[in-house]
Amino acid sequence: MPNENLPSCSVCGKTGDNISRCSGCKSRNYCSKSCQISDWKAHKGTCAVAPKWYDKHRMCRDGYNHEGRLELVTWDCPEEGKGWGACLAEESEELKKIFETEFGGEEEKLYNYWPRAFRWTCCGTHAGMNHGCDHHGTGSNPCTCDFCRMGKPLPSSIFNEKTPSRYGLTNLRPGPDPRSYHYGLAVAAATGRTMFGLEM
Repeated sequence: MPNENLPSCSVCGKTGDNISRCSGCKSRNYCSKSCQISDWKAHKGTCAVAPKWYDKHRMCRDGYNHEGRLELVTWDCPEEGKGWGACLAEESEELKKIFETEFGGEEEKLYNYWPRAFRWTCCGTHAGMNHGCDHHGTGSNPCTCDFCRMGKPLPSSIFNEKTPSRYGLTNLRPGPDPRSYHYGLAVAAATGRTMFGLEM
């Protein structure tokens, strides 16, 4: 007789301790990757519009919202010596173990523990940094980064930089966002970057 206290697979009905939830909407359960794949065509529409756990973290200090997804970093970044979860490569297996055992695979728990393990797909900034969505013209609101305010594209050294949060994102642009230029803010940004020795 099936144990009613155990979750069951939304596709085949199998119950057990190894059932995982859809990481996007948390509304569908799966016993295996094959069940999840077979369900995706029917599920993707509702998953896309379902509230996500990270929606409450979208607001930036500049008053605008991130418009992309908060995505767990599961790839290596040898250029920075980083591994799974965007931590030091030699610590990535331990972080993954904490995620799977202590947090039961719950992304929000990992976010609260180590927000840098996630990146915003709209701008390639890591979730531990919330000053703004540096989308350089791909968002519905003006970009508020220094370069867009100055009316300049990102320098190649910054745009081509290999970091865990920027790996593989094809939507990133060097800018500038034509809606962002503001003379006063441009002067302030240029002055501040010069004072702190930041690249112009």
